[in-house]
Amino acid sequence: MNNYIWNRKDVDLLPDEIAPWKLSRDKHATISVLKHRLSELYTVDDYLSRCEQQFEVEYIKPMHGTTEQAWKATKSKLNAQFNKRRRNVVLECLQFGGNKEFWDGFPNEYEIDGYFQKCYSFAVDKIGYLCTDENIICAVIITEPNRRNLFVYYLPVTSKWKAKIMSKDRNDYGTLLQQTNENGDPLYREKESFDSPLLCRTEFWKQRGGITSFSDLQEDFYKKVSKKYGAVRGKSTSPFRSTCLEQRKRFGRYEDDKYDFIPDFDDSPYRY
Repeated sequence: MNNYIWNRKDVDLLPDEIAPWKLSRDKHATISVLKHRLSELYTVDDYLSRCEQQFEVEYIKPMHGTTEQAWKATKSKLNAQFNKRRRNVVLECLQFGGNKEFWDGFPNEYEIDGYFQKCYSFAVDKIGYLCTDENIICAVIITEPNRRNLFVYYLPVTSKWKAKIMSKDRNDYGTLLQQTNENGDPLYREKESFDSPLLCRTEFWKQRGGITSFSDLQEDFYKKVSKKYGAVRGKSTSPFRSTCLEQRKRFGRYEDDKYDFIPDFDDSPYRY
């Protein structure tokens, strides 16, 4: 029976059937990464302002000034290098949440606050610059009637990164070309600077596992935080190459399995 029919409250059920919306569900705690470009920072201000008017808002780390002002101040304080490009991601946000069953498992609001404090400590350890909160511009708990979340906004800054090794050769446009080895692979050199770290989302996540960095993040959060509160891990549906070893073992993942293929997406405004 399709979702439209199941969602109707007047659906006819057999005597021994239970409506799907009445079945018990596992507890799930979530962690995700949101991205913001420089031209989009005002949307964070708009969202927080709207939430302050409509919902319960509690700041673990308040923001000073607008998001752009806080971003610039933090970048300056860290003396961060930044190669400005129009589509660069300059600010990220770790969003912690959960389903209704997860929140119903807490005895009171005090315990939920304690949980979010543990989430914040986890965030500082995972995305904080040198495991500090110096690159975090804001951390806020927002409680709505049907959901609650912790948002941790931070600059993706790293003290270690890889830089291209350039040759003396130039292309037809006069731009220097990157050196390659005997197999034609591009060459890089390791760089490190604590006095002038790099603000770069790509290099930030390369230092945290590269292609499996988000899978590693979710797995670490499950083992260190959400598992202790009775949360259950959902199935891994990421492409196999983006899935960490622990998740591959837990969910019996294998290369070329049904989750390893991303279905075609048709964005045409018309369907024939």
